[in-house]
Amino acid sequence: MLLILVLVVLCFVLSTQAGRALIFESPVRRLVQDISDVRKRAWRNADALGREQIVRLECGWRVIGRVAVAGTLLTGAFATASPIVAIACTVTAWQVIKPARQEMRDACSYRSSGAEDERPYPW
Repeated sequence: MLLILVLVVLCFVLSTQAGRALIFESPVRRLVQDISDVRKRAWRNADALGREQIVRLECGWRVIGRVAVAGTLLTGAFATASPIVAIACTVTAWQVIKPARQEMRDACSYRSSGAEDERPYPW
């Protein structure tokens, strides 16, 4: 009985905005801040070649994310029964994936000066 009561209270807390903010917002904000600090430190400590590699690696992850989102949209397009929704998902997937080619070109043509005050890519 006590276990059921605890589960009900936990579901109530998770379903309210305050409960979600209390449980998830602070750790997520802290994680994002830690990731940002690590990226800044890696950029600051890298030489010109290292910075170019950082730019290419980040671009690669962005492209992988774009392909994953486009794949999800296309899966939704083929899983839906409505042709209008399928067309909308397909067009959106194309718009998500279209800038990836230019992003990759920009990242591959990026040349770092190695200066201490160089702004992190992308500016």
